[in-house]
Amino acid sequence: MPWEKNEIIKTSLNWGGLNEFPKNAEIINIEKKGSMFTRQFIIEFKSSDKEIKSWVEKSKRLKNNVPKIENQTKVYEIYPGENNAFGGNVEIKNNTVKINMSWS
Repeated sequence: MPWEKNEIIKTSLNWGGLNEFPKNAEIINIEKKGSMFTRQFIIEFKSSDKEIKSWVEKSKRLKNNVPKIENQTKVYEIYPGENNAFGGNVEIKNNTVKINMSWS
């Protein structure tokens, strides 16, 4: 449902202390997992390198976060998350960003 998609995006950004997606971002995947006691949201989007760099700099929990490099992928760990969320990570490879946030 469209409202569920918007709520997943809003909640994931909130839990991760992340800025709104770049204007030209193309959402390529949204997943919701969990039970009545847990939630996990996974969102993938594509954008230009310049827009992704700007998004990282504007994101409260990424701008001063030093990523690990794994197989040419930048992995930003976010633990704990914002607003009592468990946390998660943000992976950036080329022009694709994958956000994986959880609450339990």
